[in-house]
Amino acid sequence: MAPHDPLFKSLLRAFFAGFLRLVAPDLAARLDLSAVAFLDKEFVSAAPPRTQGIADLLARAPLTGTGRFLLVHVEIEARSRRGMGTRLRDYHRAIQARHEDPVLSIVVYLKGGPAGIREQVLDQGLPLPGVTSFRYLSFGLSRCPAAEYLAKPEPLAWALAARMNRGDWSKAELKMSCLARIAEAPLSDNERFELANCVETYLELTPEEAEELSLLGTSQTRRTQAMSLLYKVSWADKMRLEGRRQGAQDMLLHLLEERFGPVPEEVRSRVESIQSVERLKRLFSKAMIAKSLKGLRLG
Repeated sequence: MAPHDPLFKSLLRAFFAGFLRLVAPDLAARLDLSAVAFLDKEFVSAAPPRTQGIADLLARAPLTGTGRFLLVHVEIEARSRRGMGTRLRDYHRAIQARHEDPVLSIVVYLKGGPAGIREQVLDQGLPLPGVTSFRYLSFGLSRCPAAEYLAKPEPLAWALAARMNRGDWSKAELKMSCLARIAEAPLSDNERFELANCVETYLELTPEEAEELSLLGTSQTRRTQAMSLLYKVSWADKMRLEGRRQGAQDMLLHLLEERFGPVPEEVRSRVESIQSVERLKRLFSKAMIAKSLKGLRLG
C-alpha cells in the first residue's frame, strides 16, 4: 500500500459524507449519510486480476425512501496515469458480481489529472449506439485553487486544499490558512487531528518557511490556535516514532526553543528528568501560552 493510502483512507472514512457532498452534491442529497457501511475488506481475496488486490474504499449508503442502496467505490492515486479507467471498470465488474446495487466509481488524483471533479467515459474506442460505456468521476486535486476550497463549508475541503494550487500564497500562508480554518471549526478532537495530519503531511516546510509560518501577520488568537494544532499533530507523530516519554520530552524542548530561544542546559536536564508523560503534556500546554521559562515551574 502506498504511503498516502492509509492517510487518505482514514481521512475519507472520517469525512465520507463531506467527501460525497464535495464530489457529487446532488447525489449526496438523496442518500442517508448517517447509515454508511464500509465494505472494502471483503474484496481482499476477490479483487480483479489487473488491480492491486484491494479496493481503497468501498461504502454502501441507503437511497432515502427507496429501500435500495448505492455503493461508492473510491480509489486514491498519487498521480494520474494511463489505464485508470480500465482498472476502475474491472473493480466495478467485481463489485457488481457480488452486489445488485448500483455503483458510483470515483478516483482521487493527488497530482495531475483534470482539475476538479470531472465525469470520465471509458468506451474503448467504440462509441456506438447501444454499446454501454463505463462512466466514473475523477477528482484532480493539484490543479484546483486552494483558496476556493478553503472558502467551502465542508471541513474536508480545508485539508484537501493542502494538495491544491497555492496561487499567490506561499506554502507557509497556505498552511496557516488550512490550520486556522480547522482550529476554529466546531469539530471533535479526532476529526481535527485527521484534517491537520493531512495538512502537516502534504505541506512540509523548510526551517525558513516554518519561521515564516510563526511570524505571519494574522491575529494572535488565530495564529496561536493554528500553531497549537500543528504542535499537537507533531507531538502525536513524535511519540509514535520515538516512544511516548522520549517523544514528549523532545516535543516540549522543541516548543521551548521555538518560543524562548536556546534552552539553557539546566532547563534541558530538568525536562529530560521528567518521567511522567501526563506531566510533560501539561507543561506543553502551559508552554504554548507562557510568557517566559520561569513561569513553567520545571523543578
